[in-house]
Amino acid sequence: MDFKNRELDAIAIIPARLSSTRLAQKMLHPILGKPLIAYAIENAKKSKYIRRVVCATDSEEIKEVAIQYGAEVVITSKNIQTGTDRIAKAYVDLDETADIIFNIQGDEPLLDSETLDTLFEKFSHSLCHVGTLVKKIDNKQDLFNPNVVKATLEIDSSALYFSRSPIPYLRGVDESSWISKHNFWKHIGVYAYRDTALKAFTELPQTDLEIAESLEQLRLLQNNYKYFCVETTKDFHGVDTIDDVKRVENILSNG
Repeated sequence: MDFKNRELDAIAIIPARLSSTRLAQKMLHPILGKPLIAYAIENAKKSKYIRRVVCATDSEEIKEVAIQYGAEVVITSKNIQTGTDRIAKAYVDLDETADIIFNIQGDEPLLDSETLDTLFEKFSHSLCHVGTLVKKIDNKQDLFNPNVVKATLEIDSSALYFSRSPIPYLRGVDESSWISKHNFWKHIGVYAYRDTALKAFTELPQTDLEIAESLEQLRLLQNNYKYFCVETTKDFHGVDTIDDVKRVENILSNG
């Protein structure tokens, strides 16, 4: 398909399960009086390039909220392995033919439309299969936190590997100095898939690296699909705990 000689179109699918291990019914939890998932819907709807915003959920409660805030809804099974498997199933059910399909996490209320548009613009001019975001890590806590996913980049800004460990290992350098000696990258889990890459994700079995790291993006990477990494300088804070709720509300309140 010739991506360079015509205007590309995009849709966004937000995977949203009702169950959550650390914060009960997380997607419906109020953030400044508004359900968490509402922020993801509203931010996607403000994008210049996203023509359709869909919530893929296993919950009638989430369905009602998503419709209230302007999203379409596809009900998906509770027994789906990953968020990407969920959006892929929804994409098939929608009978869509979009060039680029965004996978936007419903628990990232600070992921604004300007960042989504920048990702679209830069990724759409690449030859990679999937676009995503990275940010320079500026503190030791994030670098050594296994819940903060790290990316190592190739020269052309495509991803060489994703890991929960700090990569690369700086041999002979004290860990307290790693940040000053090398650029380490935090991976921010929003994805822009080419249609073919999204379909391939569901057809491929889980890989040993995906299972070992518990990182779904390694499924495509290990099968020679390329991720184009777009740098952002913005801080995004997902919501997994009550402490995260307080932190995000403080950021939103102070604009």
